[in-house]
Amino acid sequence: MDVDISIIIVSWNVRERLEPNLQQIFSLPCKYTVEVFVVDNGSKDGSAKMVREKFPQVNLIQNDWDAGFAGPNNQALRLAKGKVILLLNPDMLIQEGALDRTYELLTQEKKIGVLGIRLNNEFGKPIGSVRRLPTLGSQLAVILKLARFFPSIISFYMYEDFDYSKSQEVPQVRGSYFSFRRELLDTVGYLDDRYHIWFEEVDYCRRVTKQGLSIFYEASVCCQDFVGCGFAKMKHLEKQFIFTDSMRYYFWKWHPWWQAILISFARPIGIMFAAFADIFERVFKKKV
Repeated sequence: MDVDISIIIVSWNVRERLEPNLQQIFSLPCKYTVEVFVVDNGSKDGSAKMVREKFPQVNLIQNDWDAGFAGPNNQALRLAKGKVILLLNPDMLIQEGALDRTYELLTQEKKIGVLGIRLNNEFGKPIGSVRRLPTLGSQLAVILKLARFFPSIISFYMYEDFDYSKSQEVPQVRGSYFSFRRELLDTVGYLDDRYHIWFEEVDYCRRVTKQGLSIFYEASVCCQDFVGCGFAKMKHLEKQFIFTDSMRYYFWKWHPWWQAILISFARPIGIMFAAFADIFERVFKKKV
């Protein structure tokens, strides 16, 4: 049977969000055929068992370790048959009409390379799902935690003036709802799995635009995003180590060498701050 849409979900210890996500996918009215892949990264919360027992129609791939984001998506991409691919975070709830609109835009508007849609928080307000491309200044401000004290430093990078009510071409879209035609795998290729997680979607957007295609944000449909439920289970040190490693690789790949060196020099400072944050939280929790 021909498949129109392949949905790929990479999951790690977020069973409480993955289950309603899958329930929503299979209960939504959709004009097109859908197949679903779940790649479980060694979850300890029974996620894989839940998928096997409650959603036997799902194509389940089990890794016995935390393999990140890019690599596990590539595992499923090599098996996916859909004309349109949707990379979807586990802590999402797709709203009615989103899959139909995603498929129709990507198959009818061939100039669009990657498509993202409006992502709302639990209160129905758009989250910051569109950003400008990273610059040396913005990323140093993030690593050195300057943005915590002076948020305006990264307001341009965060695209705080973006109008989420208007469909338009954008520099990049959030990887939690990231769709494209399967044929792009033959020209742009797969995700760069040298990124464990973070920056892989920015990298892919840049590779797509290099092929003369656009990144498009569609405002007419939406998906609820609970934002980083898996990351919330990680220590600050672990997150910072992975995040800054991906940032460093991104800069070596896309920016002048001297900028990558500056990021590399700043990285230990960011890691040190993260270690202090973990210590502070541990001490504070003991006192409480």
